[in-house]
Amino acid sequence: MTFKDYFNSILSEALTYKTVKLVKTTDRTLISLHLTFMTCITAFTFLSMVVFHNYMKFEVPTVNVSHRFVPTAYNAVAKNTTGLSYCLPDSVDYVGAGAPGLTFADPQCVTSLSPDEFIRREGHMNLWVLTHFRQSVVKRKCEGKNLETFVECVDTVNSTTDGFVVNPEMMNVEFQMSVMTSWGLNEAPEELVIAFPGGARKVYYPQKNGDHAMLSVAELLELADLDLDAQSPTAEGTAARFNVKRAPHRLMGVHLKVRLECRNTNPWRPFSTTLMANLEVKHVTSVRRLGPEKQIIYQGPQDVVSVQSHDEVRVERDWSGIYVEFEASGSVGETDAFQTILAITNAFVLIGMATFAVDFIGQMISTSFYDDKYEDDGERAGLESMLASMANPAHRNVPFDPKELRLLNDFDEPGMSYENAIYTLMQQVREMEDRLSMIPEEEAEFVGGSAPGKQPPGIPALRLVEELSEAQIIAGMEQCEVELFQGVQMMGRGVGNVGSKAVSRQQFTLTVVKDKVRMKALRDGPGYMKDDSGRFEPLKATKAVVLQAGDRVAFRMREGKQGGHLGIYRLDYEEPPTEASLAYSGADM
Repeated sequence: MTFKDYFNSILSEALTYKTVKLVKTTDRTLISLHLTFMTCITAFTFLSMVVFHNYMKFEVPTVNVSHRFVPTAYNAVAKNTTGLSYCLPDSVDYVGAGAPGLTFADPQCVTSLSPDEFIRREGHMNLWVLTHFRQSVVKRKCEGKNLETFVECVDTVNSTTDGFVVNPEMMNVEFQMSVMTSWGLNEAPEELVIAFPGGARKVYYPQKNGDHAMLSVAELLELADLDLDAQSPTAEGTAARFNVKRAPHRLMGVHLKVRLECRNTNPWRPFSTTLMANLEVKHVTSVRRLGPEKQIIYQGPQDVVSVQSHDEVRVERDWSGIYVEFEASGSVGETDAFQTILAITNAFVLIGMATFAVDFIGQMISTSFYDDKYEDDGERAGLESMLASMANPAHRNVPFDPKELRLLNDFDEPGMSYENAIYTLMQQVREMEDRLSMIPEEEAEFVGGSAPGKQPPGIPALRLVEELSEAQIIAGMEQCEVELFQGVQMMGRGVGNVGSKAVSRQQFTLTVVKDKVRMKALRDGPGYMKDDSGRFEPLKATKAVVLQAGDRVAFRMREGKQGGHLGIYRLDYEEPPTEASLAYSGADM
């Protein structure tokens, strides 16, 4: 098939519409495949629609958190330093904690701080629970020409002290949480579950009982699996003591991320939309000391009469502590018409794909399934034409018109019809009969002796006349003639202008009997052309053919090679002698 034919077939296929028809088959393979596919599609559709709620649209919600501090438990231990290792000043020197070169020496445990001093809100829902501070007393002295204008100021640090807040992890915090979505949902979870690493659980029901989550700072640390007094593995620092004992989280600070994982679907309750949430806490590691902005407390002017002198004393507190950040995760959904239609459409698409797969496999394994499945308009028209031909009295029971049956030529193109070919063949048979009637009845006349015989009277002598190609004529090659005598003559290299070594000296024989010539091949290679057919036919070894004047012989056939066939000669009669030559011959006698 040529590229053009292939392209036309594709184009014809693309410009036709196919519609399938239902075919009932008992093939066990196709039945098993169909049942398997349909079972899988049914299970997938059920899981997709009922269990995974694909009829709903989902999004990650946002969470709004408000806090209320309950200091009851903290107040009970706010001034109790018993058993607190970080309150021993001779064993908690940390060199380079937070910033290289800084030394946090002999921190004190401060019991005089109120919760408002070490608990701060960050933004509208995050918060700080501070655990350590470095307090510096700085005196500013401003020199000037008068009391109203100063030239420059000099800060002098009079003292630096490090301190830990006593038992800040005992502070309780009440969290009031609400979940919000883009379609207007804004409500607290119906159920809030907090699972601790040790296996303990706390369950709250904010909607039903107004029961909001209550957690201490120590419980937040427990959920993050973190100990404030444990050494911080990521703390930076230098000096020999730092290599022995790293700074604890209580000094370095801790970043806690409180994640509220929300959902309103339950695989075990397919049609329930109860909003539930799980609270978990993750520790986000940090390298440097973690804390809010430095706190500055101004104490006003010292030992001066005018406030315009700018001389004053201030207290700077560089805090570190626990940063609590809130975020939402999970997915919350609501029933959506578009998602429902899309889920149902997916089911139908899967059914169509399964049907296509079964049909495709059926066409591969069954020769009749395609014909049963599809009906082509062209095939129907062809069948109707065949039925009409079979009913035609001129050729009854023949499913086509014999006049339309044609032979293919060498290029696979339709040519002569079979009817004309039969007529032509019959004519050629009659001609062969005429020729055969002229061949001697006894085979001995062809093979009786190889010496040249006497030319019978009344029959002109035959000869071989060389046919030169255009290239040979241009090259100036002279035409050669070979006389033929009655009897057998050997033909091969050396005869006429045939000198190529591709031709044997005993290539074939020509046996002349009267005006007939039989050509017999002694080996493969020679060929012949009869009746100016325009095509040389090869003559295999030991095969023979009867020729006559006008036919051609080739000493060596070279189909498709440069120069063509070797030694092409035409059988022809010798020209009769002229009157002058006859008179000259009589005078000699």
